[in-house]
Amino acid sequence: MVKELNFTKSWKLMIESRKYIPTGSSSRARLWKNICHDYLPCSLFIKKASGSYIYDVDGNKFIDYRLGFGPVILGHDFHAVNNAVEKALHNGQVYAFNNEMEIEVAKLIKSMVPCAERVRYCNSGTESTLLALRIGRAFTGKDKIIKFEGHYHGWHDFVLFSTDPFSHKEQKGIMQDSKGIPKVVKPTVFIAEWNDFEGISKLIKDHHREIGALICEPVMGNSGSIPPKPGFLQLLKKLCKIYNIVLIFDEVKTGFRVARGGAQELYGVCPDLACFAKALGNGYPVAAVVGKKELMQLVETGEVFHGGTYAANPISMVASREVLGILKKKDVYKYLNWYGKEMMNGMQDIFKDRNVDGIVQGLPSMFQFFFTPLKEFIDYKGLENINEKLFAKVQFELLKRGVMIDEDNYEPIYNSFSHKVTDLRKTLEAFDEVVKILK
Repeated sequence: MVKELNFTKSWKLMIESRKYIPTGSSSRARLWKNICHDYLPCSLFIKKASGSYIYDVDGNKFIDYRLGFGPVILGHDFHAVNNAVEKALHNGQVYAFNNEMEIEVAKLIKSMVPCAERVRYCNSGTESTLLALRIGRAFTGKDKIIKFEGHYHGWHDFVLFSTDPFSHKEQKGIMQDSKGIPKVVKPTVFIAEWNDFEGISKLIKDHHREIGALICEPVMGNSGSIPPKPGFLQLLKKLCKIYNIVLIFDEVKTGFRVARGGAQELYGVCPDLACFAKALGNGYPVAAVVGKKELMQLVETGEVFHGGTYAANPISMVASREVLGILKKKDVYKYLNWYGKEMMNGMQDIFKDRNVDGIVQGLPSMFQFFFTPLKEFIDYKGLENINEKLFAKVQFELLKRGVMIDEDNYEPIYNSFSHKVTDLRKTLEAFDEVVKILK
């Protein structure tokens, strides 16, 4: 069903918000990429979300495939989680002391994640990668790091390079993504290309005496969804072991989403450290750095400093305990994989039936479609060959049919345990109709 959308209230709230909040939003990612174009405000204002649906202040209802950029793995307002949190609220929110839930959640994480010999809690994905890199450099005694082009590890100074190279092509070499980063930081970062076996081997062999840590998204989630080529993660593991480099998997997006133990379980590669957030709390603010005892010991001895007023707060811990308990016991992943595969295959069939140059790639619980003549993407540079404007038009036409995906082609489509078969059918019917009229 096609509906003419009304965003009057969101427009008014956006204008009001900009008087007090820079850009009108507290996170750049919440703004549509084609900011303030003719038919959408810079960001919608949401009234509520329930199950697989999200509702804005103008009364529009959408099947939600953004899911908070990935955290909502069970579904919005998931009763088992929220009921546990509601009970915990009566016991206070923050203590400046420990709580028993920290131990219970750590035990669950250790039972699910291959590399999790020890667990340290944080509040956000950005904070977790900051801590993991500090531990890595401290353990090896080497100051420089490797990150991959197009990989996003949060907004702190050490990793905000070459996350979106296309936005400033005039720069040469490593591309700095924000002003305000001290000049001394940039020389501490090496940029490599994802899935480039020869390139990463040469970089490490030439500079291993300087490199203390290598951080990567085991599946690129800042570029639609680009999995590792067979053997690539294994190569990273081998090189890091040979040259005394700490291997860090940023599993903020993949963790507890692509498998119970994250991408490291899925691909059979155990990193030295890993960062988790998002799906760990099904929307509640929580994160963790997990890893081998010998590295995490540096935090215990005080050689690596880490603290946080809200880290391991009882509310987030209760939420995480419920989420992990459900993920461990129920067939959540079987359903997510079935739903995602059906959606991916359905979209690819529609491209073929409508004679449209397009591909669908990624993992069933985080994937994306692209308008492109290419058969697949293996790195960030391949995205130069996509039609982002057509994607944005498709996104808006899907909104008119009650389906919400991100307007940014670089953000994956996510699903949840609450998405129903009727949602899948409606989504594919809407997608077929939109591709047909816009091809």
